[in-house]
Amino acid sequence: MYKRELQEIEGIVFQHAQTRKQEENFTRVGLGVPLTRKLARSRFSFSDESPATKLKNWNYAWENTGCYEVMSLCIYIFQHRTISKSEFSTLKRWVDRCYCWEHSDDLSKIYADVVENNPSWILPALRLWNKSPSRWKRRQSVVSLLEYASKRYTFLPFTELLSFVEPLLDDCDYYVQKGVGWTVREIYNVYPAETLRFIRKSILRIQPQAYSAATGKLTKAVKAELNLLRKEGRGLRNA
Repeated sequence: MYKRELQEIEGIVFQHAQTRKQEENFTRVGLGVPLTRKLARSRFSFSDESPATKLKNWNYAWENTGCYEVMSLCIYIFQHRTISKSEFSTLKRWVDRCYCWEHSDDLSKIYADVVENNPSWILPALRLWNKSPSRWKRRQSVVSLLEYASKRYTFLPFTELLSFVEPLLDDCDYYVQKGVGWTVREIYNVYPAETLRFIRKSILRIQPQAYSAATGKLTKAVKAELNLLRKEGRGLRNA
């Protein structure tokens, strides 16, 4: 039923294709983010349909396209606007077809808005994702908490934010650890004193990939203090 609309969306993207790079889960055709965002503002044959029908079209496209940029376009459609509960019920399933950090981070922009505005809709899912075998769900369970704190007006309590971070401190996945570090950095922007105490307490548990992201925006003096604490702690542990 929605195949014709998917062909329409893909046709708009493919006419701008620059390259063709086959990856494990999709093909990239070389469109940059600005152009893909511009194409997301195109008028489609179903643009005047009901919200429910448009959602079904975009969901079908997300689930069935083999093109990275078409998937990105689907996400852009739902960014920077209010998401209804029925839309979120569909969009939260999109993480099941997330295969790269770019789509993960773009989904985080949507999910973080839901955390801020309707936390009861999403926090149960984030709890489940926090323990998921999927690296992208585990990453999503922390990055979605804030994405960028500077965009937020309300925040979850510090202890609740930390309850998502702590279980992943020992996670061995690179992308999860980068997400952990990103989130610790953003929590610091909201709760600086509490976050510094947490970093000092967990100085030896925080993995290198997470540590560099978590401390990247700290002052040189604070970073030097933490680096020394980390070095001394490692020395004692290896003695």
